[in-house]
Amino acid sequence: MFTMLAAPAVLAFCVRWPHLIARHLAGHLAGEVLWSVRSSTRVVALTLDDGPHPATTPGLVDLLSRYGARATFFLIGVPASRHEDLVRQIVDGGHELGNHLLSNYPSILLSTTEFQSQLVQVDATLRRFGRVRYFRPGSGFFTPRMLQIAAENNYRCALGTISTLDTDSRNPHSVARRIARKVRPGDVIVLHEGSPERTRIVTAVEGLLADLTARGYRFVTLTELAGRPVVR
Repeated sequence: MFTMLAAPAVLAFCVRWPHLIARHLAGHLAGEVLWSVRSSTRVVALTLDDGPHPATTPGLVDLLSRYGARATFFLIGVPASRHEDLVRQIVDGGHELGNHLLSNYPSILLSTTEFQSQLVQVDATLRRFGRVRYFRPGSGFFTPRMLQIAAENNYRCALGTISTLDTDSRNPHSVARRIARKVRPGDVIVLHEGSPERTRIVTAVEGLLADLTARGYRFVTLTELAGRPVVR
């Protein structure tokens, strides 16, 4: 247990270097939670949370197509049911769907019953477009019981090794540079779309795609990343 003096320092470390925390945790709960894979080839998984939305999703799908990149979109149930045309656009672009529950709310605050209900409800919406293998809890926190419920419904939790405060940034080029500096083969990158206030994410993703593609990286779905041989 952290002392009262140590706790602020630990919190500051987690906020400033979340990718280092994620890399450490990736070695634990590996069978239940996907943070990253160990790979000898330059491949990464780009994941996009909180869509779909007309202000962000079409631009992202078009951009990914131009770079020959594939991504995993963690969709929220309410907008997904309202914008099924955008869900279809994502799938037709060769991308993977993920379950981000019903609304943009911390999943860990839901009761067990409500968590299961939302997981199943969003699953019913998304599975009409294809198989859905991964869920991502709202705000990224989970409990063992959530992982158990997910497994019972044929889901695996997916978080990430590379995350940034992209929703608060006014400089998408800075977001792209910060991510590119941290990336290693096998990483899972977490970014956010899903509202008119987040249109800068398209510019950030374009910068990231240009940088990493020039360095020989390929962008794949989570399922493709997880299916690659583990290099030890």
